[in-house]
Amino acid sequence: MNYVPQINRRSFVVSAAAFGGGLALGMDIPLGPTVVRAADGSPELTAWVVIKPDDGVVIRIARSEMGQGSMTGLAQLVAEELECDWSKVSGEFPTPGQNVARNQVWGRMFTAGSRAIRESQEYVRKAGATARTMLVQAAANEWKVPAAECSASNSVITHKPSGRTTTYGKVAEAAAKIEPPKEVALKDPKDWKIAGKPLKRLDTPPKVTGEQVYSLDLKLPGMLCAAIKDCPVFGGKLTNFDAAKVQGMKGVKHVVKVGDSAVAVVADRWWQAKTALDALPATWDEGPNAKVSSASIAEFLKGGLDAEQAFVGNESGNAKQAIASAAKKVEAVYSFPY
Repeated sequence: MNYVPQINRRSFVVSAAAFGGGLALGMDIPLGPTVVRAADGSPELTAWVVIKPDDGVVIRIARSEMGQGSMTGLAQLVAEELECDWSKVSGEFPTPGQNVARNQVWGRMFTAGSRAIRESQEYVRKAGATARTMLVQAAANEWKVPAAECSASNSVITHKPSGRTTTYGKVAEAAAKIEPPKEVALKDPKDWKIAGKPLKRLDTPPKVTGEQVYSLDLKLPGMLCAAIKDCPVFGGKLTNFDAAKVQGMKGVKHVVKVGDSAVAVVADRWWQAKTALDALPATWDEGPNAKVSSASIAEFLKGGLDAEQAFVGNESGNAKQAIASAAKKVEAVYSFPY
């Protein structure tokens, strides 16, 4: 099921984050000319894009980056419609807490099954197009010319008849006071210059320099971390573990049994817990039915793979026919006890 947030003028509100002066552009737009400001005094307009006085553009990403490139891909979609300078773009993740506090302005912050771009591409593009339209209107108002005579490209707004130009950062304050358009036109993909192009990823530099903060880096007051190890065979039981062997290791606080089949080490840091768990002597009773269980599971899986009426999620060509008519066949079978 595709999720598309209901976009209206009351649900298009201000960004909660404070940025070094500029305009936040996104999905929640306040009515009228009132400018809501971030903590540092920056005018805020919408939730997806922040434009700083130096023309730097911060694009908010509400889907998880797990190596698949969604951070850069979503930013490209916004930047495409915004017509901004990609070299000045950076990305930022709003927190789930901010999303809840602002009535889920960023929609469902859920990432799985290649849905990050597929489910949000339309409304993030509209966010960029809305921002661009308001910025162009602000420049047109300053020049006292029709907005139709102005165009935007690479974070620069140009009045075509006179040749006058200005930058996004210079009109951000004025743009924050403009009523957002009810409808915006999106670009034809054939005209894209940023979206879908092989540009440098936004998440590479912080990961290389160590600046990136991962979940494992978080540390709350009094927080401990645990690493757990379960019986390697389904249905098996934990029979014994020697906590004394690891109790003296750095950071270790507790060694505890978890249910009937697992043991966990609790420590100050997760890596300390994992290191101690790896060194913890533990034995399991895999049970008399372990091999039978693994064999039955393997048989069940094989039956499904070989079934004539098997469910097909995606089919391109006839694999069975191609294999049957192949001049040479190479077969390898791998299995591992469950």
